Amino acid sequence: MTRILVTSDLHCGHLLGLTPPAWWSDQNRAIARPLWEMYAAECARIGPVDIAVHNGDLTDGEGKKGTIGLLTSDTAEQARMAVEACAVIQARHRYVTYGTGFHVVSTWSHEQAVAEAMDAEIFETLRLEVHGVRFNFRHVVGRSDVPYGQGTQLYKEAVREQLQAVMEERDAADVMVRSHVHYFFEARSSRKRAITSPCLQLCNPDGDGNVWARGLRTMYYDVGLLLIEVDNTGEVFPRERIFPLKTIVPRRYLCPELD
Repeated sequence: MTRILVTSDLHCGHLLGLTPPAWWSDQNRAIARPLWEMYAAECARIGPVDIAVHNGDLTDGEGKKGTIGLLTSDTAEQARMAVEACAVIQARHRYVTYGTGFHVVSTWSHEQAVAEAMDAEIFETLRLEVHGVRFNFRHVVGRSDVPYGQGTQLYKEAVREQLQAVMEERDAADVMVRSHVHYFFEARSSRKRAITSPCLQLCNPDGDGNVWARGLRTMYYDVGLLLIEVDNTGEVFPRERIFPLKTIVPRRYLCPELD
């Protein structure tokens, strides 16, 4: 059995991103500590894996539109945070994919530094073959906040892969793994499957402390990891590890004094 652990969307440097203990302070400890402890505990439960894929948006970036949500806008420091976070995972082989330019590119590619520090290769699209199963890992995928729209985005990835394989005269991937959307979902047919991984950034549904969330009206938001096991016959077993988080936001109506 070969085990692949997928992590994505750490958004290190954001107040709600995955933050190693060295960067805890009075400003963020109440949020950062529970997320980190759940992450570290789950990695320990999973134990050593054969392959770790860090599937993009490992840093949050310089804050082009949302600086007030950052713990630090120093992208080099964010990269160091990401290296420490990824190092919690014990893996024989390690790969990185590029995230979105908005988060991980300024005057330099932040994730390039993360990959170099871990002696890992970095790709726009990572293609792996495990026990005859062809995997295609890439960060970006379209998202849908319509309750029934998540599968459509993944089916589009599967169809695109099939068409490109025909045009490029190559074998299409059997399993597409994407991230970016911050929720776990799987779409599957008898021949192909496509999966989005959970994220490692917290979300406040009212947007407090997370400028990005002010425009987000998502039905699904999953924080956790994706473990994929492939047996010697090529059978694939995706096992989402969703953290037991519940965001409780006070809901009250203001009652102004009126004449």
